[in-house]
Amino acid sequence: MYAVAVSILFQEGKLEDLKDFFENSGFPALEELREDMYSIAFFNPKDNVNLGIAFMKDKETAEKFAEIRNENLLQIKDILASFPRVYEGELITGKTLQDSLVDDPKDSMFLAFAILDVKNVDEYMNLQKEIYLPKLEQDDGIISYGAFESDKNTLVLFELWTSHDAKHDFDQILNSDENVYEKFMPLMDGFEDYYGEPYAMRQFIDFKAGKSIN
Repeated sequence: MYAVAVSILFQEGKLEDLKDFFENSGFPALEELREDMYSIAFFNPKDNVNLGIAFMKDKETAEKFAEIRNENLLQIKDILASFPRVYEGELITGKTLQDSLVDDPKDSMFLAFAILDVKNVDEYMNLQKEIYLPKLEQDDGIISYGAFESDKNTLVLFELWTSHDAKHDFDQILNSDENVYEKFMPLMDGFEDYYGEPYAMRQFIDFKAGKSIN
């Protein structure tokens, strides 16, 4: 599975305009990729930041998606306030813990998303698999998670939760005895994190619980 994440700034007060565009023009433009496009969602995690994340079959699909995305950005250039920052890559790990079905969408969803500047991707992922992911997979609130390497030493992590409260409760339990997140700090040179609920999304295929990417 291939992932593409795009962050861009929009002008103040234009979130509803963005939502209308994606629902009426942006999503319909993706219909030609329906066979190879899995899902796409947009979030407003902070201030005037728009964060989009899409999942698809492979890099070839991502290249076609990029053409459509660039055409879309040209149509809304008057309400944007920056150039896009694009992160993409093949998933190196990931798992679906709860069904997410086209005909039975989740009532709510919450994204935890991070862009990490790591010293060594393998070392970071090995520690995550050792002390973090086993606990994550036991939580009732996690829908799915994954990671991909966008550039050398740039690691992108994402988690989809049933709600903000579910993510918050997990963090409280995870760090009740010690701060697990602090153990990752020596492996990083910096990070950006984003959180939020989707304001626009489209799912093209069913994601079934138990499907994993190791």
